Amino acid sequence: MKPLALAAIAAAFALAAPAFAQKDNAKCKPNPVFEKFPGSYHLNCEQSRFAALELQVAKDPARLDGPFDKVTKEGEFWSYSDPIRKDAGGALPSTVELVRNFEAAVLAAKGVVLGKPQQQKAIVYRIEKGGSEYWGIAGCGSSGGNQCAAISHKIVRVKAMEQSIVISADQIAKDIGAGGKVVFYGIYFDTDKATLKTESGPTLAEMAKWLKDNGKARVHIVGHTDMQGAHDHNLKLSRDRAASVVAALTGQHGIAKDRLAADGVGPLAPVASNTDEAGRAKNRRVEMVLR
Repeated sequence: MKPLALAAIAAAFALAAPAFAQKDNAKCKPNPVFEKFPGSYHLNCEQSRFAALELQVAKDPARLDGPFDKVTKEGEFWSYSDPIRKDAGGALPSTVELVRNFEAAVLAAKGVVLGKPQQQKAIVYRIEKGGSEYWGIAGCGSSGGNQCAAISHKIVRVKAMEQSIVISADQIAKDIGAGGKVVFYGIYFDTDKATLKTESGPTLAEMAKWLKDNGKARVHIVGHTDMQGAHDHNLKLSRDRAASVVAALTGQHGIAKDRLAADGVGPLAPVASNTDEAGRAKNRRVEMVLR
């Protein structure tokens, strides 16, 4: 999906035809939400696979200038510092013009403006785009008087952190001893399918190690989904995913079939809210429960 266009005075910058020395930093990837403001360029940027962004969201949607609640969103992160060249007449956009451009672009894309913190000369927004949920702040990053000389963006595409550290057999033993079950987030499936991804291998190996170390243990392998989609479909998907885990443990690791029972409860046992992707990701999981 294309970045949101800004209805700015592009023609004024088109008249300023001389080639500018200021060019995009080659290390900066395109902004995932907005097109560049006319006359601006990416000077400094940052991108992280996972970070937290604190935003000021208006307590009352009818009073976007405050008071505010502080809301933190986590996920893939981008930030940009974009200087703005003067137009053909030597002028820069005003802070009002800049903020209204971003506001209009968000609303045109059926997003929501959540706040207008005046001290930041910016808007805070939420938008659904390309199947993802973005939260961010966009506005003037450098100003003199009423003019804005640079734009600042901070953006999060909401998602849960990918689990890089695999739960060990020792930790499985502790969790089983403490609560009779273990929650696994290191088991991955193709989207809306029960096909195990190769990245699941290390976690399956640790599950098998614990099962081999505890040869008398019999367990349920239980699949869980989020609440997106039809209820019956999610119930079947969760059971099929549990069955795929059982098949991997028996077929690849030699665990006896009579020690494992596959089941699934779909979206019926959430551990987080299903209102955003981070919560939904926590609800999509596999558990091992003592029988």
